[in-house]
Amino acid sequence: MKPFPKKITLFLIDGDASGRISAELSNWNGITYKIPRTLIKESINREDLYSTGVYFLFGKNPEDEEKDLVYIGEAESILDRLKQHLGSKEFWIEAVCVFSKNLNKAHVKYLEKRLFELAKEANRYELENSTVPAKTSISEADQAEMEEFLENIKLTVHTLGFKLFERIDKRESEKISSQSKDFTILTKGIKATGFLTTEGFVVKKGSQAMMELVPSMEKWAKGYMRLREKLIADGTLRVEGDHYIFTHDFLFSSPSAGAVIVMGRNANGMTEWKDDKGKSLAENEAME
Repeated sequence: MKPFPKKITLFLIDGDASGRISAELSNWNGITYKIPRTLIKESINREDLYSTGVYFLFGKNPEDEEKDLVYIGEAESILDRLKQHLGSKEFWIEAVCVFSKNLNKAHVKYLEKRLFELAKEANRYELENSTVPAKTSISEADQAEMEEFLENIKLTVHTLGFKLFERIDKRESEKISSQSKDFTILTKGIKATGFLTTEGFVVKKGSQAMMELVPSMEKWAKGYMRLREKLIADGTLRVEGDHYIFTHDFLFSSPSAGAVIVMGRNANGMTEWKDDKGKSLAENEAME
C-alpha cells in the first residue's frame, strides 16, 4: 500500500542546519532530536531531553573511515546517558534521540531490540553494540503500539539524514516503471540483473560479472578498478567458475558504475541495462 503523505516540522534550535534540530511528526506524540556531540553540554537545560527514550550514536569506523558506524541504546534519561558516552565512546560525532512522555522502561527496551534488528537487516551501518539487546516482554496491545511508534522513528531518523533502516533493495514504486522493474545485462555468457532506486542502481544478489578485464581499464578507470578490488576483497564478488558472482545486493552510484563492474569494460549503463522487452533504461526514462 502506498504511504500517505506526511507533515514533519523541523526546528533549527541554534538557527543553523549544522546545529541541533528537532523533528516533530503531525499526530504523533514522539519527538526526535539530532544533536552534534559538541553541543551535548549546551543541552543540559533542555528538560525534555531527560525523558525516557531510545538513541543512536553516529560516526565513522576509526579503522576504516569509509564505513559508517552506529550505536543503538535506550535510557530512562537520554541526556544523562549521552553525557556518559562522551567519556566512554570516542567514535561518534552526532546523536539522534527519540522520546515520548508515554514511553516507559519496558517500551524502550522493546524498541531498542527491534531497532537493532531492523538496522542489522538493512545493513547500512556497522553496529557498534558489543552485545545484542535483550528481548523484553510487553503486552500484545503495547507491542502493536510500539510497532507503530517504530515506523515513525524510522521516518524521522531518515528525514534527519540517516538511512539506517532503509534497505538498498527497497523498490520506490508499486507501478511498472523504471523505478520498479528489473533490468538485465546479457554478455559473453554472463547475466546480471538490477533496478533503479532514488539512490542509484542496485545489482541483485546472484548476478554475474566478468572476470576478464579489457586492458585499457587500467588507464581510464582507476576509480572503478579500486571499487572492483574492494568488492572482491570484502566478498561482495566471489569467484564462481570463470566469472564472479554477487553474494548480496549492492548499491552502485549509477547504472553505468554497475555496468562497468559487470562487463569489465567501459559501458553506458543507460543503454546497456535492458528490460524484458529489450528497452534500455534510457528508453524507459524517455518522456512520452
